[in-house]
Amino acid sequence: MKSSTSRLRLARRCAATPAIALLLVASPTSADERPWHGSVGVGGSLLASGAQGDRQRLDLAIDLKPSSRYGLSLAWRAIEPRDNDHHGGLLIAGLVYEGAAARPRLVLDLHGDVGVDLDARRPLVGAGVRTTLTIIGPLGVVLDGGAYLVIDGIEDTRLQLMGSTLLAVRW
Repeated sequence: MKSSTSRLRLARRCAATPAIALLLVASPTSADERPWHGSVGVGGSLLASGAQGDRQRLDLAIDLKPSSRYGLSLAWRAIEPRDNDHHGGLLIAGLVYEGAAARPRLVLDLHGDVGVDLDARRPLVGAGVRTTLTIIGPLGVVLDGGAYLVIDGIEDTRLQLMGSTLLAVRW
């Protein structure tokens, strides 16, 4: 008698567990009901490889996430002018995924990008990790590390490894 009662209790618990799990997964949480958010930043990059003589860059980056962890980014990484030369730099667009966050202070984003090297007029693909640390109010610092493959034939294709530091405004 005692064993059949304990089996019955165990069967009820096992039957209730998937229902509870389904309710937890399907129910909205405060993280799912987030407003539109993003950032705009300006700063500089330092290239570790593939620079072709230009190691420092000026950066302008924007990312926007419409009420979710996924979003879009747009960046212009312009080569600093030397000897009155004008360099177009890189124009990059991509998808952003908010991998982790301790809102509102810290956000870790993963990004995959496509774009064009404006000087060589060649396509590029890349990916990276961006960490945003909010300091005071909406003002923060963005640390971005990325790798970009500029596709320029067989001999001139290059891998650009870069790190960026930006001063950003977040919302």
